[in-house]
Amino acid sequence: MRDRSLDAFRGLTVLLMLLVNNLPPGAPAWMGHGPFGKSLYLADWVFPWFLLAMGAAIPFSRRGFLKRGLPPWLYEVRVLRRALLLFLLGLGLTSLQAGRPVFALDVLQLLALAYLVGAWLYDLPPLRRLGMSLILLLGYGAALLLVPVPGVGAGVYREDANLALHLNRTYLAPLGLRGLFSAVPTGGFVLLSTFLGEALMEGRRGWLLALAALGLALGLAGGPLLPPDKTYWTPTYLFLALGLGSLLLWAFQAVPPGLLSPLLPLGANPLLGYTLPVALKATILKGPLQALLTALVARWGPVGGWVWTGSYILGWWFVFYWLYRWGWVFRL
Repeated sequence: MRDRSLDAFRGLTVLLMLLVNNLPPGAPAWMGHGPFGKSLYLADWVFPWFLLAMGAAIPFSRRGFLKRGLPPWLYEVRVLRRALLLFLLGLGLTSLQAGRPVFALDVLQLLALAYLVGAWLYDLPPLRRLGMSLILLLGYGAALLLVPVPGVGAGVYREDANLALHLNRTYLAPLGLRGLFSAVPTGGFVLLSTFLGEALMEGRRGWLLALAALGLALGLAGGPLLPPDKTYWTPTYLFLALGLGSLLLWAFQAVPPGLLSPLLPLGANPLLGYTLPVALKATILKGPLQALLTALVARWGPVGGWVWTGSYILGWWFVFYWLYRWGWVFRL
C-alpha cells in the first residue's frame, strides 16, 4: 500500500538531502545546519523528516502485511529483520566513507533503532501509543534537565556540558555506540509519526492539522527550557519537525496530484536515494566530482558552484526517474 502525498514528502526529503549535502562554496548559512540550540536551518529538517516518513509508513506496511493473511508474529520477525539489515547497511556505508571497517552509530543505524522502537510499539492501543511516544520524548527531555552530570550538576544544558554529551564521552563512545541515547527520543518520534500514517490511510486530513498544531505548540512552548537542537535530538526540535512535516503532508493532500509527480521518483526509492549517492560520492565519483566543481568555480565563480549542485541533483533525479519507470524499488 502506498500514499501519493507520503511518497511526495519522502521525495522532497531526499531532494533536500541531495541539496544540503552538496552545497557549493559560499552557499548561505541558513541552507546548512544551525548552531547549537538553533537547529532551524534548512539542513536540520532532513533527518527528522526521514524519521517522520518512516513512522508514517508503518501503518501502511502492517495493514498490507496482514491483508496477505500472514500471522502477526511473522510481522514481528519482519520488523527485526528490517531493523537488523538497515543497521548493517549503515555500518557498511559508514565504513565505506571512513575507508576502513568501523563500528559506529550514524544515520542509517539510528534510523534502524528508531524504526525498531516505533514498529514494535505500534501494536499498542492508540491512547497508550500516544502516551508512550510522549513519555519517551518528554522523559528524555526531563532527563537532560534533571539528571545531575558529574562535575556539572543538574539543570545544565550547554553545548559543552549536558547529560547526553557525558554519556557519549564516558560510556558510549568507547564501545562505538556514541549517540545510542538518541534512540529514546527518535524512537518516540517514529511512534508518534504513526498517527500521521493512520490519518493518511483513513483520509482524515483534520488529523494532520491536529498533529501539526500539537507539534508546533509543544516545540514552541518547550523552547525556553530546551532549545531545538539536532545534535542531541531535543524534544522541542522533534516536535517542531513533526509540526512542519504534518503541515507539508496536509498541503500535499490538497494540491493537484500532477504537481507532486516530480517528487515521486525520489520518494518511491528513499533508501536507495540516500545510500547510492553517498556511497558513490565517497568512492568512484569523489575525484571527478571535485575536479568538475573546481573547474566550474574557477570559470564562473559562485554561479559555477550552483551549476555543479544543480547538475548533480538533476543527474540523480534522472537516475531515479528511470528506476521509477521500470518499477524497480530497493527494499529491506
